[in-house]
Amino acid sequence: FAQRAVWNGEREGSKVAGEVLFDEGNAYGLAPLSKAARGRVVLLRRGAPSGGGQFCPFALKAFHAAKGGAEAVLVINNHDSLPPVRIGTGDLLGDIRVAVATRTCGFPRIPVLLLPHADGERLRERCAALTSSSSSSKLPSAAAPEAAAAGVRCEFEVLGDSYPRRTLRRRLCQTCALMLSGIGILYGIIGCFAVEVGAEFLAAETQASEQGIPCACIDVDMNRFWARLAAAALPTPQNVRDALVSWLAFPRVMFRVLFPPRGNVDVVGSTVLHLASFPLRTWVAFSLAGFGASFVMTSMLSLLSFASEQGAERTGAVSAKESADAQALIMLMVELYLFPQVYAAVAASRDEAMYRSIVATCRERRSQRLVVVVGAGHANGILQRA
Repeated sequence: FAQRAVWNGEREGSKVAGEVLFDEGNAYGLAPLSKAARGRVVLLRRGAPSGGGQFCPFALKAFHAAKGGAEAVLVINNHDSLPPVRIGTGDLLGDIRVAVATRTCGFPRIPVLLLPHADGERLRERCAALTSSSSSSKLPSAAAPEAAAAGVRCEFEVLGDSYPRRTLRRRLCQTCALMLSGIGILYGIIGCFAVEVGAEFLAAETQASEQGIPCACIDVDMNRFWARLAAAALPTPQNVRDALVSWLAFPRVMFRVLFPPRGNVDVVGSTVLHLASFPLRTWVAFSLAGFGASFVMTSMLSLLSFASEQGAERTGAVSAKESADAQALIMLMVELYLFPQVYAAVAASRDEAMYRSIVATCRERRSQRLVVVVGAGHANGILQRA
């Protein structure tokens, strides 16, 4: 078995076939490949040489291999166990460094597979053995890399992959939107205090992998998240009606939150227990993060209401003396419209999507019993649909 790169799904249905090439002089693929790589499947080691300290993500290796004309890349892992998630999902700064080095913001054009250490080493030894036999035949040195590939062939078909993937262009746009909405500021400040958000999900995935239990992600990806949020924020007549109905239903919703029915999760009680268990560092991180996110969001709303008020003042609909009151009224109207719409896009529709994913996963895997790890704020929304 092998773990695939996050961008492999871009070549869904394509068949890859070629002789395997391992070049000991460029074992990590950090330098441009030789001409012998054209039309072949390149075998590389993971990471960089010991003590090298070089920047060596999977994407950079794939770009180098693609530029050399390779059909695919096989990477030898450092140990036999494989990561539970797709490879090649680096942080934003790392993706920017790759884009600067390769002068492209897209995905690599060729697929990448990460092999267990034992399997990769057997393949490498086979290539080395053929190289030695070629050298004993006194072949020219320029033909040595090609001889290393002779007799070792790789063939596979790229299957479809629903794993969420985003190009650097999309990640940059979404990151800017996150920062301007205050959400990016919130998680950025929390991350500065080394507070792990969502660590329970990674822990659940690790435990399931170690025990051989099938594990599936039921959450929505960022692309669908932003599409829903943009559709909800657009002030269409239907959205305005939905916002009005949401405010009319607010007292009933708050009553259910404060006094949850039997079988539901006590969100308020569990929140209090979690807050009581937080160390001082987490309290400081959440307090500063909340203040920073609120400041950014308020500033953006103030800018929006100011622009609207200036337009109304220029048309004569609002006098200069009433500008402050008009700006405050516009800001209030925007908040009254956006708050229920954002909740519907971020929480309510997410509950529906996760419930449907749970049902679909159960049917697909024919599961009779399963463990679902979700945030406390989503538990009741999922249970209500069950």
